[in-house]
Amino acid sequence: MTDRYSGTPFVPTTGLRGRQQARKGIANENGNGRRSPSKGGAKPRMRLVMALLAVLTCLPALAQQKHFAINYYSGNKIDASQSLPWQGGTATDARSNEWRIEVDSTVVDKWQGIVDYVVRYTLLSPAARQVSLGVNFDFDGWSAQNFVFVPAIVYDGNRFDRKVINYPPYWYDPEEWRIDMPTTTPLIPSLEKYESRGRIELTTGNAATPLMAFYSPGKSLSWMVQCLQGNRLGDFGLFIDEDKQQRQARFAIMSPAVREKRATGSGFADSDDRAADLKAGDTVELSFRVYSRRARSLQEMYGSFLRHRKELNPHTEDYAVMPFSEVWRVMDALFQKDRWSESIDMYCLTKPGTYAGWNQIWQLGWVGGGQATLPMLLQGDATAIDRAMRNLGVIFGKTQAPSGFYYAYGNGREFKSFGYGEAFKHNETFVRSQGDFLYMAQRQFARLKELHRDIPSAWLTSLRREADAFCNLWERYGQVGQFVDVETGDICIGGSTAGAIVPAGLALASQTFGESRYLRAAEGLAAKFYDDYVLKGYTTGGPGEILSSPDSESAFALFESFVTLYEVTGQGKWLDCAKDLLPICASWVVSYDFRFPEHSAMHRIDAHSTGSVWASVANKHSAPAICTWSGESLLKYYRATADPYALSLLKDIAHGVPQYISHSDRPIGNMEPGGACERVNLSDWEGKQNVGGNLFASCAWVEVATMLTVTQLPSIYLQRDKGIVEVFDHLKAELLSRDGRGVELRVSNPTRYNAEVKIYVETSKDARRSLYTLNNPDKVKVIKVKANSSETVRL
Repeated sequence: MTDRYSGTPFVPTTGLRGRQQARKGIANENGNGRRSPSKGGAKPRMRLVMALLAVLTCLPALAQQKHFAINYYSGNKIDASQSLPWQGGTATDARSNEWRIEVDSTVVDKWQGIVDYVVRYTLLSPAARQVSLGVNFDFDGWSAQNFVFVPAIVYDGNRFDRKVINYPPYWYDPEEWRIDMPTTTPLIPSLEKYESRGRIELTTGNAATPLMAFYSPGKSLSWMVQCLQGNRLGDFGLFIDEDKQQRQARFAIMSPAVREKRATGSGFADSDDRAADLKAGDTVELSFRVYSRRARSLQEMYGSFLRHRKELNPHTEDYAVMPFSEVWRVMDALFQKDRWSESIDMYCLTKPGTYAGWNQIWQLGWVGGGQATLPMLLQGDATAIDRAMRNLGVIFGKTQAPSGFYYAYGNGREFKSFGYGEAFKHNETFVRSQGDFLYMAQRQFARLKELHRDIPSAWLTSLRREADAFCNLWERYGQVGQFVDVETGDICIGGSTAGAIVPAGLALASQTFGESRYLRAAEGLAAKFYDDYVLKGYTTGGPGEILSSPDSESAFALFESFVTLYEVTGQGKWLDCAKDLLPICASWVVSYDFRFPEHSAMHRIDAHSTGSVWASVANKHSAPAICTWSGESLLKYYRATADPYALSLLKDIAHGVPQYISHSDRPIGNMEPGGACERVNLSDWEGKQNVGGNLFASCAWVEVATMLTVTQLPSIYLQRDKGIVEVFDHLKAELLSRDGRGVELRVSNPTRYNAEVKIYVETSKDARRSLYTLNNPDKVKVIKVKANSSETVRL
């Protein structure tokens, strides 16, 4: 297998061919279908395969068969399709072309039903025109109740209500509004909620992990197939067909990927995919791993996904571009110079005066308006802190509506409910924005106390009114909705987890104001979100312009709420809720380093896509960070649970962020120093020419999320009694020694910039018993490490 762009050998980091060739006792299926042993003999491995098949046969499983698949195309439409029996050897297809088909199989874990496969097609005939080759996984006894999953693009088969509308999608007509709004998406790949048949056509670039899976509640079965990104012919195709009446389904991996339609920002467009023209002797290879096991719940399927999502495709942490301290320096300079407006006393979403649209000037939440001031309070100088205070003064003094909620959209002088290019006409405001501010305002109050700054009583009175407004919603409706009337506080459009951060805000409010009513509402709302969404395998409605599609932003916000409730109440049940939500959060995070096209901007900066985060099933691209959070709650959860998957996930996200920040000596696109675009395009939703590209401009929410990342997270996290060292920053850390008195650590800075390094040091016992704060001098050691040098420190 070769890299699709460079032609250089591509060897997977674990499993499959590279690992198989290093092992003894690998069995191959030869031309006559008999197994020919390599060194070490095939019989023991054959017995393992038969044992695995026996185990799987005992499962109350769907009737599943694997077939070799050969498709011929005219343009992007299938001319002829053929499924061949799963038996290696020679075969003649519908076009009379002859193939040698070989299968290598390796049992990875017979008890968990994990098997590796490498399938090779070699053309024996003179030529095959416009052909795609692959594997079909066919299931009989299928049920539309099965949860079908492709990370970041398909949840529950995307069998949701849909609204066909151009961007930005919304229910503009009040006649469409519902308190019980079902999950509703724009036009996206779907197995269809109301139709008898559905088909999903994807490439591996559409998914955060190249993986397809389902959970069958009726059969208590979890099934997954994970493949490599692709081969020399390009990305693999991932196809899912469902026939509800015939109770059949097919999952297919194809090379090359040929779709009739590609998913775009507002529906579909004809794809320009084309099949391959092969000549005699050409070989097409597909590598994948199948997982099939009992599962008593959807959460067990997700748990399997979390454990295995990073084991197949290549990913590396061994790269360094810019330390956190330099990221802060360039971004703080950008904000003080080109985001602050002296005329309105606010940090703007873009350079003041460059945009007339209010949505590009200031918003309360979601994209960072009411959140941008927190990093200024955490790490800014006296000027930045003064500006943050003035900015907060404008919010509290000028934006509150009669309901207690805030106008979430404004130009600094006038403020309105919410909107896109223009304000909504019926006073609708976005619950996500309101919740973001309720929570983040109190995080800023806590920081002001650390700075020994007085919090004006008017600010406290104002925020209490918003907490009351949320409590009123909960007590009246049993939910907080997605859009509410900012003047009256009534729900306009209900449903979704757009208010996922609200339980965190109310939990903190119970402490800020000494009001138990707030905590009751927080716990009731969080429990409802868990029952109605987490247990169903997705959360919805976090971004403001996706209707109520499944998304990552509400998932990470709800994770923050569960962790905050644990901190406030000390009740372990909230950690249990977070544990079930963690794999859903991880499903939105890219688990491997995508191979970007050589012409692309991402390739030019040698971007590592691992850790980038998809926003929703509607957006179809990943981005440099969580919108709009640092992921700090993952570290808090790890400290309480020692769950290594949470720490690994946070490392991937945080470590990935600095590489996307433009710098004077490493410009990205045409962005100014400190700028960061939201595009990490793995898919061709904006056309093949924009895979790895379309860095149109710096995005406010990425800027704020980045500043939160580098101010809320340490460079290095260390548990000295366990010897656990995790580096989030673009540094290296080597544990030199550890004894009862402490540890000795060598910190290396391989970047070209001097680094100020924050090391958070504690014991595992401290981690379980104390709350996390990066402003704790007893736990945080700050050292300076010059560019391309090392320092040794005793902790």
